[in-house]
Amino acid sequence: MASEKPTMILRSKSDMTDEEISALTDAEAWRLIYSIRTVKAKDTRLQVCFTGFGVSKKEELTNLAHDNRFKVFASVTKKLDYLVGGANAGPKKIEKAEAQGVQFLAEQQFVHLVKTGEIPIQGEPWSVADE
Repeated sequence: MASEKPTMILRSKSDMTDEEISALTDAEAWRLIYSIRTVKAKDTRLQVCFTGFGVSKKEELTNLAHDNRFKVFASVTKKLDYLVGGANAGPKKIEKAEAQGVQFLAEQQFVHLVKTGEIPIQGEPWSVADE
């Protein structure tokens, strides 16, 4: 018979009857518990980091990103999708992003991505006139 703790867990997390639970050994009960554990949903949002912007512009871009389901980071990470840089973007951050294969976008490119869903082609020339 399963001990008290796995019995309580199985009662709350499964449709098993008390008779079915009492017929289990502790090992069987724990195996069942681990097999029915819910898997955390993977966060599939695009990840973005802003650099080289003043406080108010960075806040504006961060809000735009959050409103459009981007996950915003303060630094370059391995899973980062885009580094969006302003006029004062630091060369070290850009270098780190390039080394990790992160796509660098200008502010206008990011806004275009948010508006249209179109991913800018890396290396393609860009100007405000393209908006």
